[in-house]
Amino acid sequence: MSRLFAQGDLLIERVGDLCPTGTLIPPNDLGLTVIAEGEATGHKHAFYERVSFFRDDQLARDMPRDLYIGHVHVAGGTAYLRHDEHDPLALGPGTYRVRRQRQAEPDDVQIVMD
Repeated sequence: MSRLFAQGDLLIERVGDLCPTGTLIPPNDLGLTVIAEGEATGHKHAFYERVSFFRDDQLARDMPRDLYIGHVHVAGGTAYLRHDEHDPLALGPGTYRVRRQRQAEPDDVQIVMD
């Protein structure tokens, strides 16, 4: 069973270790690796520690394209995903797939009678 973590509207899944592929996303000018940024508040989900953040759509072909954010590889030690409105989330060494969670809507459910 996969290990799942959540922080706000992000869902983070521990996956098998991967070397970064696809598009590498570098840290910003402050050295933060920003995974997602709130549209309304501007608050960031970000790592202050060194991690590899990459996006490879082939690794996420089993989910809706608009929900996939990318993969994070933590090489050693613990990295903390931080956000102003949430407790820090500690991720140990390994590779994680990051996606947006979406709220279920009434139309998402279909009742089938046999």
